[in-house]
Amino acid sequence: MLLSVTILGFIVTLLLLINLRQSNRVNIYLFFFLFINNIYSLAHYATIYSGNKYLIAIMLVHFTPLYLLIGPFFYFYVRGLLKDDYRLEKLDYLHFIPAVLFFINITPYVFHGWDYKLQYASGVIVDTSNFLKIDYLFIPSSVSFLTRPLIALGYVIASIILIYKKGLNENYLTHQAKLIFKWLWMFIVISVILYLGFLLFTTLSLYTKSYYLGGNEGFIILLSTILGLFLLNLLLFFFPNILYGLPQLDYAIATKQNKAEEERLGIAEDVKKQVRSFEISIEKLNLLNLKIERYIEHKPYLSTEFNLTVMSADTDIPVHHLSYYFNEHLKINFNTWKNDLKIEHVIYLIRNGSGEILTLDALAKQAGFGSRTSFFNSFKQKLGITPSEYLNNLD
Repeated sequence: MLLSVTILGFIVTLLLLINLRQSNRVNIYLFFFLFINNIYSLAHYATIYSGNKYLIAIMLVHFTPLYLLIGPFFYFYVRGLLKDDYRLEKLDYLHFIPAVLFFINITPYVFHGWDYKLQYASGVIVDTSNFLKIDYLFIPSSVSFLTRPLIALGYVIASIILIYKKGLNENYLTHQAKLIFKWLWMFIVISVILYLGFLLFTTLSLYTKSYYLGGNEGFIILLSTILGLFLLNLLLFFFPNILYGLPQLDYAIATKQNKAEEERLGIAEDVKKQVRSFEISIEKLNLLNLKIERYIEHKPYLSTEFNLTVMSADTDIPVHHLSYYFNEHLKINFNTWKNDLKIEHVIYLIRNGSGEILTLDALAKQAGFGSRTSFFNSFKQKLGITPSEYLNNLD
């Protein structure tokens, strides 16, 4: 069961990695958090269940410095999600010191030959108490094993305090904000179950000096940790919209010539000067809509290279804010929105006589479609008929 849960976890992290470009960049911390958790899980499977000396020789010690990063990545993710800012400050790099110290601590094992590591792994298979007999520099094995879940729990507690303080200072009024708030608390609760279980299991294993005895005597504890990891990996499927994060829209358009338009939209001066908050008001959405409308006046979508990343770079609007705007506010995905604009341009060309002198392929090329197939599909999706049928109807 543990191996199946671990494989599921790696699949989830792969999907998360694939979607990173169009989601909130703070999700990079979520990716590393889940990825390292599943490496940790694989190491436990290798040690307890696999009976494979090669897998034990690779997994049991080499990756231990990474486990000290689970807590920091958890905290960076929660903080970044609440702040809508993925960037680290200089002092944040101090969080990596324990991982560096643990790497230094395991260097004797790391630089030992492969035969030594296989011998150590064979010893663990014969007698699991041998998992404590590792050549470390200055941190004893028992301390090393206990430190991992303790540090992870410490960062989870720090994140709870952070969320609590944020909850006191902000009004979570929007649908997306409530969704994120619910996600974070479920994320926290499952993580507490997971790391508390790991702590109890590790303590029991150190007390019995055996992973096997620890697993047998603490079966319920081990089962709770496996369940916690399973829920942690599965939770993302039930909250896909959390990938957008909490877009804190603050796009002021300070242009005197558009003052009348802004007044018509009900955008007051104090709205444009507001600091970031989680309340995505109608005024803020109007500001964002206005900025996008002004951007597309120059028809950037006619370029075959036009995509969400290009739009983000041109408008200085983060990709995940744009994704949130299209999917949650306009209820349309970016590609459909883009192709609809291209089709509108084609219709404009046809109605102004270009359809009589240009082929359908030429019209598609002028509209920025990469292929004839995508042009036909987009045309039919928007109008319900093919370009040829549209031209025939005009006749």
